[in-house]
Amino acid sequence: MIKNNNFLEIPNINSKDANFKELIYEVDDSLFNAYNNSKKDFEHLCVCSGGTTSSCAKDGFTTLDLRKNYSNIHLDRESNLVKIGGGVIMGDLINYLQKHNRSFPIGLSKLPGAGYILTGGVSPLSRSYGLAIDNIESIKGFLGNGSFISLKNNQINPEKQLIWEAIKGAAAFFSIITEIELKTIQSNPIKVIEGFVNLNELSEIIKLSEEFPENISLQWIYAQKIYIYVFAELKNNLEDKRTEEYLMLLDKFPTLEKNFYKNFNNINFFPKELNLYKMNSNNHSEVISLLGEDLKNDIPIFINCLNEIMNNKPNNSCYVASQQLGCKTKKSNHGSSFFVHRKSTWKPWIYASWKKNDLQEKEVAMDWIYKSWSNLKRFYPNIHLAQLHNHLNSHKEELSLAFGGRMNELKTLKNIFDPQCILPPL
Repeated sequence: MIKNNNFLEIPNINSKDANFKELIYEVDDSLFNAYNNSKKDFEHLCVCSGGTTSSCAKDGFTTLDLRKNYSNIHLDRESNLVKIGGGVIMGDLINYLQKHNRSFPIGLSKLPGAGYILTGGVSPLSRSYGLAIDNIESIKGFLGNGSFISLKNNQINPEKQLIWEAIKGAAAFFSIITEIELKTIQSNPIKVIEGFVNLNELSEIIKLSEEFPENISLQWIYAQKIYIYVFAELKNNLEDKRTEEYLMLLDKFPTLEKNFYKNFNNINFFPKELNLYKMNSNNHSEVISLLGEDLKNDIPIFINCLNEIMNNKPNNSCYVASQQLGCKTKKSNHGSSFFVHRKSTWKPWIYASWKKNDLQEKEVAMDWIYKSWSNLKRFYPNIHLAQLHNHLNSHKEELSLAFGGRMNELKTLKNIFDPQCILPPL
């Protein structure tokens, strides 16, 4: 164990600055015994797989850092299934797969760890290949009561079925996953149409995108200015011709540029001038991710709402962004995971940032994030729980909006398999 005089080297500044109690690297009996034998109140265990979340380290809490001992990656060349440790960073995964002309639908950032997969995993490739959780073939790990668990798709007995479904979307509340086996995909060329646009152009592009085929998706961000990505995977001549017909609809927007990439792995999303992923060590932040269906006739109303939100943002580090789901993500078996909002087309997120230790600015920024969320609920009524917010007042509402009708099942699993609440609370 490492005491807290050493800091945790991670992307999330909130957690990096935490005065944590202990840092541990191994999942074994001593970890669970320490908690289960405790006769006093204790804080739950924080788990770090990639370190992009504000919940992976906290003042006075112990953090389990999976990156050191659970970072193996192995591709089976016959099945094209890849096994990864629970501490594998998504950028390392696709860099490894690239050597074998394979890929995986990671998100817009290469920084997250396996938590990206286990919380759902929304990618520009999701419309063709489903969410990250839809590509899980097997898992290994430990339940909160210390029991080892090993599950493989299509080989699960009925009493383990609920655990298997809940791990895909809600694993963090009752389990520690140390190994995941994933389907990989053929690495295909990618064409990206990208650039800065104004609000009216964004409105037109959103309308076009809701008719896109599955191999095309829209990503946009509204920071100080609006930047969009229309992402198209090129697969075969017949499909590529259809793709070009859709992409030609974007020729009318003069600021957009076409870029060609050999594969998905080569793309770095969002231009450097937006300063989004250059972590500012002086700022803390929070992010809330939403889910909703097609905007359709509500696009103009949404655009007006978005403009009002951005006019009221407290500082230039705050922004709203969105990714497009649909197609394959809607066709997957709705009962197969705890990502219950399968009708969703859009995953927007609201990002608020403030100078660390400035409690007044933090209060203003968090007030903005909650007001923005409230204003966007009419379009995006549900939550994608990509970040755990048990330290925020919104935690219970987020849980309810994330898991819907499966919330009681999750509570049951929590009571049975994490009775001492070793892992983050519900």
